[in-house]
Amino acid sequence: MKRKDVWERLNTVEHPEIAASLIDLGMILDVTVDGNTAKLALAFPMNNIPQAVVDAVVNSISEAVKDLGLEIKTELFEMSPEARENFLAQARANWKGPI
Repeated sequence: MKRKDVWERLNTVEHPEIAASLIDLGMILDVTVDGNTAKLALAFPMNNIPQAVVDAVVNSISEAVKDLGLEIKTELFEMSPEARENFLAQARANWKGPI
Protein backbone atom coordinates (compact mmCIF):
# COMPACT_ATOMS: atom_id res chain seq x y z
CA MET A 1 0.00 0.00 0.00
CA LYS A 2 1.32 3.37 -0.93
CA ARG A 3 1.02 6.71 0.76
CA LYS A 4 -0.35 8.13 -2.50
CA ASP A 5 -3.30 5.71 -2.38
CA VAL A 6 -4.22 6.89 1.11
CA TRP A 7 -3.93 10.57 0.10
CA GLU A 8 -6.24 9.98 -2.86
CA ARG A 9 -8.88 8.50 -0.56
CA LEU A 10 -8.48 11.27 2.00
CA ASN A 11 -9.08 13.87 -0.69
CA THR A 12 -12.69 12.63 -0.85
CA VAL A 13 -13.36 12.95 2.90
CA GLU A 14 -15.40 16.02 3.85
CA HIS A 15 -15.54 17.65 7.25
CA PRO A 16 -18.83 16.69 8.95
CA GLU A 17 -19.89 20.34 9.36
CA ILE A 18 -18.13 22.02 6.41
CA ALA A 19 -18.56 21.27 2.70
CA ALA A 20 -14.83 20.97 2.06
CA SER A 21 -12.34 18.11 2.15
CA LEU A 22 -10.12 17.59 5.17
CA ILE A 23 -7.13 18.16 2.89
CA ASP A 24 -8.50 21.46 1.54
CA LEU A 25 -9.16 22.55 5.12
CA GLY A 26 -5.53 21.85 6.05
CA MET A 27 -6.50 19.18 8.56
CA ILE A 28 -4.31 16.37 7.19
CA LEU A 29 -0.71 17.32 7.95
CA ASP A 30 1.00 14.08 7.01
CA VAL A 31 0.41 10.42 6.20
CA THR A 32 2.89 7.60 6.60
CA VAL A 33 2.25 3.98 5.70
CA ASP A 34 4.20 1.24 7.42
CA GLY A 35 3.03 -2.25 6.53
CA ASN A 36 -0.68 -2.44 7.32
CA THR A 37 -0.74 0.75 9.39
CA ALA A 38 -1.42 4.26 8.16
CA LYS A 39 -0.44 7.01 10.58
CA LEU A 40 -2.12 10.36 10.11
CA ALA A 41 -1.14 13.69 11.61
CA LEU A 42 -4.52 15.38 11.97
CA ALA A 43 -4.87 19.08 12.83
CA PHE A 44 -7.86 20.83 14.36
CA PRO A 45 -8.26 24.61 14.60
CA MET A 46 -8.19 24.50 18.41
CA ASN A 47 -7.66 21.96 21.17
CA ASN A 48 -11.19 22.07 22.61
CA ILE A 49 -13.04 20.63 19.60
CA PRO A 50 -16.07 18.60 20.74
CA GLN A 51 -15.25 14.90 20.91
CA ALA A 52 -18.23 14.15 18.64
CA VAL A 53 -16.59 16.16 15.84
CA VAL A 54 -13.20 14.51 16.38
CA ASP A 55 -14.86 11.08 16.33
CA ALA A 56 -16.85 11.92 13.19
CA VAL A 57 -13.69 13.04 11.37
CA VAL A 58 -11.69 9.98 12.41
CA ASN A 59 -14.59 7.65 11.52
CA SER A 60 -14.92 9.29 8.09
CA ILE A 61 -11.21 8.76 7.48
CA SER A 62 -11.43 5.11 8.55
CA GLU A 63 -14.45 4.56 6.31
CA ALA A 64 -12.69 6.09 3.29
CA VAL A 65 -9.70 3.77 3.53
CA LYS A 66 -11.28 0.63 5.00
CA ASP A 67 -11.06 -1.41 1.79
CA LEU A 68 -7.32 -0.74 1.65
CA GLY A 69 -6.92 -3.06 4.64
CA LEU A 70 -5.08 -0.54 6.79
CA GLU A 71 -5.24 0.10 10.49
CA ILE A 72 -5.57 3.86 11.03
CA LYS A 73 -3.69 5.60 13.81
CA THR A 74 -4.12 9.32 14.33
CA GLU A 75 -2.08 11.89 16.17
CA LEU A 76 -3.94 15.13 16.88
CA PHE A 77 -2.41 18.59 16.64
CA GLU A 78 -3.58 22.18 16.94
CA MET A 79 -3.36 24.21 13.73
CA SER A 80 -0.91 27.06 13.35
CA PRO A 81 -2.47 30.55 13.40
CA GLU A 82 -2.15 30.78 9.60
CA ALA A 83 -3.74 27.38 9.01
CA ARG A 84 -6.51 28.26 11.49
CA GLU A 85 -7.32 31.45 9.55
CA ASN A 86 -7.59 29.47 6.30
CA PHE A 87 -9.76 26.83 8.00
CA LEU A 88 -12.11 29.44 9.50
CA ALA A 89 -12.44 31.30 6.18
CA GLN A 90 -13.43 28.07 4.45
CA ALA A 91 -15.76 27.16 7.32
CA ARG A 92 -17.61 30.46 6.94
CA ALA A 93 -17.89 30.03 3.18
CA ASN A 94 -18.91 26.35 3.22
CA TRP A 95 -20.79 25.80 6.50
CA LYS A 96 -23.25 22.86 6.41
CA GLY A 97 -24.28 22.97 10.06
CA PRO A 98 -23.60 21.01 13.23
CA ILE A 99 -23.49 17.23 13.22
